[in-house]
Amino acid sequence: MLIIVLASGAIEVSGDGLINWTEGYVLAKGYGVFDPGKANPEDILKARRVATVVAQRNLLETIKGVHVNSTTVVKDYMLKSDLVVTHVEGVVKNARLIGEKIDRENGIVEVELIAPLEKVAEPILKEIGKGKKGSKSRDKASLKDERKIPSAVILDASGTGVKPSMLPRIYDENGNLLLDLSDLVDPDNPKTMKIMKFVDDLNEILQDPELKKNPIILKVIGALNERDIVVDRKSASRLKWLKILWELGKKVVTALF
Repeated sequence: MLIIVLASGAIEVSGDGLINWTEGYVLAKGYGVFDPGKANPEDILKARRVATVVAQRNLLETIKGVHVNSTTVVKDYMLKSDLVVTHVEGVVKNARLIGEKIDRENGIVEVELIAPLEKVAEPILKEIGKGKKGSKSRDKASLKDERKIPSAVILDASGTGVKPSMLPRIYDENGNLLLDLSDLVDPDNPKTMKIMKFVDDLNEILQDPELKKNPIILKVIGALNERDIVVDRKSASRLKWLKILWELGKKVVTALF
């Protein structure tokens, strides 16, 4: 599991929808109206149905805008794959109802629907992994002694303004691409079929006995295209550990403060 830690969370608002990168979900609202002078159960039910349809439409539009990396959004994958379209539409249809408000005085029904980011990402990861053969990039020499493997890789991006995405790219100080996380998505290794996740408290995560054994910290010095990560020279030389932990299904933590 890849985890990004943010001090105050990361929420991107889009119209009547939002992407909560901290909790890992997409949420959208919809509204329906009824005559407040009547407000009988049948009219309220019709308004609720309308609100649900509107919420589904808003949820779909919000999902389309989720960033896979700095230059690609979910919509781009929907344009080139019918399977992605079918899956995303299914996610929207099966979105969970988490809130409903009935304003009888003004004749308004408000509905909130939620869908997990991981579920949205499933067909995109499969699309990314198409045609790939099993990864041979793992540093086998490093794996001979498990004590050398860090318990976690922490990307310290404090104060850089990096914005979240499912699979960001990592660059060096000169703008050279060092690592594209989408290249680590391997259909033959289920542990790599994942996206970045976020939690609120780095200290809480490091209370995990397994994580606090021997984590290493890679310094992020800036953002490229807002959502890609730029690391310093020393950190660039240690990126092999990020690749190894990703392939092993371990945790990589990026702290954004």
